[in-house]
Amino acid sequence: MSPEDFVALSFAEAPPLDDGGFGYSMRLSSGNPNPPGCMALTWITGADASERDRIRAHSKRNVADFLQEPGFISIVTGFVGLRGFTVTAWETEEAMTAALSKHHATAMRELFAEDFVASVWTSVWTPTRINRMWVRCGTCRVLQSVDDDPRTCTECASELPARPAYW
Repeated sequence: MSPEDFVALSFAEAPPLDDGGFGYSMRLSSGNPNPPGCMALTWITGADASERDRIRAHSKRNVADFLQEPGFISIVTGFVGLRGFTVTAWETEEAMTAALSKHHATAMRELFAEDFVASVWTSVWTPTRINRMWVRCGTCRVLQSVDDDPRTCTECASELPARPAYW
């Protein structure tokens, strides 16, 4: 089954729920290992399937721009019915603003100049606290903090797994 077939199946087979439903999502990491300095949360609802497709087309171009921005960390995005959502992680708000000045600005002009989308909400969040990141040692199974990027377990001196991306 191709990814496109899976997406089509999620639209065709999703049982209706009063307050939600099933859909699809994806995560794309830039490989940037730095912690997020801000995160953007958005949702957008198309009026119908053709608007959903138009939103998705804009999103593909936006993500391509995001990947070119050095301060971009990652995105989690998807659709449930006609509602799309994104959570993007950035090193700084300035990095986010730079990336949003590209194709995203074109999409926003369409949103306000045309009868395009039923509803939309955007927000930018900054961390109050970023807790430690932990990985489990493969040898002694003790959780180890990897915030300072240690290479070896403090309990048994075995090599630790690579530190995952923050988002």
